[in-house]
Amino acid sequence: MYNMKNKQALFLILILSILPIRLLGRGTIPPSCFTDSHDITSLHAWGPYSKRYASISHIPDMKAGIRFDVSVMPGYYRNRQFIPHVLFESSYHPWDINPAMDRITYRYEMEWKDRVFTDVTYHVLDEDRTLVEMRCVNHTTANQNLVLNLMAYIDYEREQPRNEITKDQIWQQMTTEGQQTWYKATDYILNESVRKSPQYNLVYDGWKRNEEATSESLSGFVLGKGFGKEKGDRVVYEVNILPGREKGILGFRYNTPSGKTATFRLKGLVEGELSLKGQGKYVFAQLPYACKSPGIYRLELSSVGTSETALDGFLLRSEEEMKELKIVSRPLSFTPEMRVGKSKQDFVLTYEGCDKAYGIAWNYKESEVRTILDDNLESFFRKKTHDHVSTRLVGNKQWHYSNAFLRPIVLAPETEQTLYALVCTGTSQQINEQIQNFHTSPETFIAQIRRDSPDAENKILSEGKKYKFGQRMLQAALLSNIVYPVHTQGEYIRHFTPGKNWNSLYTWDSGFIALGLIDVDVTKAFECIRAYTTPVGSESAFIHHGTPLPIQMYAYYDLWNNSQSKEALQFLYPRLKQFFDFMVGNSAYSSTRMKETGLLRTWDYFYNSGGWDDYPPQHALRDKASVTPVVTSAYYIRAAKILRLVAREMGLKKDVKEYDQLIHRLTSALQSYAWDEESGYFGYVLHDADGKAKDIYRYKDGTNFNKGLDGVSPLVANISSKEQTERMIGHVFSPKEMWTPVGIST
Repeated sequence: MYNMKNKQALFLILILSILPIRLLGRGTIPPSCFTDSHDITSLHAWGPYSKRYASISHIPDMKAGIRFDVSVMPGYYRNRQFIPHVLFESSYHPWDINPAMDRITYRYEMEWKDRVFTDVTYHVLDEDRTLVEMRCVNHTTANQNLVLNLMAYIDYEREQPRNEITKDQIWQQMTTEGQQTWYKATDYILNESVRKSPQYNLVYDGWKRNEEATSESLSGFVLGKGFGKEKGDRVVYEVNILPGREKGILGFRYNTPSGKTATFRLKGLVEGELSLKGQGKYVFAQLPYACKSPGIYRLELSSVGTSETALDGFLLRSEEEMKELKIVSRPLSFTPEMRVGKSKQDFVLTYEGCDKAYGIAWNYKESEVRTILDDNLESFFRKKTHDHVSTRLVGNKQWHYSNAFLRPIVLAPETEQTLYALVCTGTSQQINEQIQNFHTSPETFIAQIRRDSPDAENKILSEGKKYKFGQRMLQAALLSNIVYPVHTQGEYIRHFTPGKNWNSLYTWDSGFIALGLIDVDVTKAFECIRAYTTPVGSESAFIHHGTPLPIQMYAYYDLWNNSQSKEALQFLYPRLKQFFDFMVGNSAYSSTRMKETGLLRTWDYFYNSGGWDDYPPQHALRDKASVTPVVTSAYYIRAAKILRLVAREMGLKKDVKEYDQLIHRLTSALQSYAWDEESGYFGYVLHDADGKAKDIYRYKDGTNFNKGLDGVSPLVANISSKEQTERMIGHVFSPKEMWTPVGIST
């Protein structure tokens, strides 16, 4: 019995690690964060956002999806060159990142262990300047000759549009008038299909319905993926007609397959029929419009069902203006115009298609400015390490890197040397002034570096100091795993990821990330939760990618305990309730709930029920439509208990009653249909064609197939009897079942 109590206590600790309750009242969330944005808006324009190399990134325009990176790449002179790629191990480590993310340090382990290393710290001084501190250390008994390569480059996603409307006099005039020059097809107010799949109210990755990425679009995204194929599919827009624009031409840009014609009936601003004849490329179809007065008009396109098409968008112009319309190649280039300073210790970069210019200056005379023309530095640049003479290293010419080559940096035994560089942005004049100031008095820039307060060290309890290094490394890993751009809900965002290999949204992973962020920065944690919610009534109930477990709700509970923020509680509750209602089958078009038993399954939304990619019973299933795992129902019972607490706090009696009923219903269903007395596990439940429970899912020898973590997941919901709890905890801590030398196996 003593043994079992110890195990129960240990398991309670494991659960509390998922739902920690910490000291109250830490941190205040700024009012500016209570928005509908999915971006982490509290971040700086500068940050560790790169998807290529460990660096400092700058975002010149959040809407553009373009990023400017500067990466410091240390090496040995004419010897081993380090390329800090973010997608695989490359001898660098996120070393120290403060919660404000304005001091970002990477360590380059050049000779193990800490015998030769370079610490590169990016100090964000303000919105226009970052100071780069490069500390080279030699703890060996021999001289070390090092190099530092500062690589500057621009980066953007594949859907960046390659064409644009000419910004001619007509375009300028319309802009001055306040007339919208282009309506994106994805900016609809309604997009309703006749055939509604389970994803109708939960579009993957938070994209719009029918949204498709293509560089042939004027915005990068079109309505495609079968748009217009079904008769009755319709899309509705709001069009603002300004005074003097009551009569004109509607120009629709589209791409219909050759030999096909996509036909739509128009209502509202225009009554008639629109034929989009296929030419196998993007072209315009024109239609006259006329209205009696200025104002907001609806424009509805209803498909006749003759063919699918890709609709890019539309514009409004006069007949004469339409004749002058030209689509030209968009000046977006990864090759900059480079202007090198007289001292050869700085350069200024200007990129076509980017409104900001960038300047880089450094305080080391033994240097050279070079360009590298290749898209694979980890291979090409290493091969060229012995070429220390050429100023142009020409490879496949698929990308351009502007390079400040600092060499050699000679370190005597047991010495170190710290160099500095300035990265800045603005107009050419502003950049020149900053560079001049840096060269004249670098100490004024160094004085602006924000160091940790000595009080921070004093606040650590003596017993906790041994964990300081590990905590710092975990925090650095957490805060460095953020990328830009990620596309969702019609915008580009900065997004915390489980690792830069996963350059996308991830719902349940980001719930755990939010849990971790609560201990680092409450505001970032709040924004990380908010990023996966949508306003009530949105076409997607929440932002979904991957296993749809309610980890955001667990993080929400922890955020409440930690911050005591009523504002955060009230802001997130209706959004998370919408998330919850969809996942428990209370929302239109949700397919999660089995008709008779009420048990939940999410196979229509993701193959993985609980985050276990290779879980045996899940892997073996062939007919998932009639089978419910345990984890979904168990976790949403836990979520219901959390939301019930909030509803009580907010005085929402009707909601409290709904949660009571759902908790009772799912608990009864799991106990009635899923519990297997023989094995002491809950099992997957098989249903017949009418949705009634038949049996649990069994292995070929007749035993419960679910003898793993899914089978004990009701422990998280606290719905099992004392005897059931003891049996399940016994399975978890048995070395013959789930317990291993490194923790629990699924």
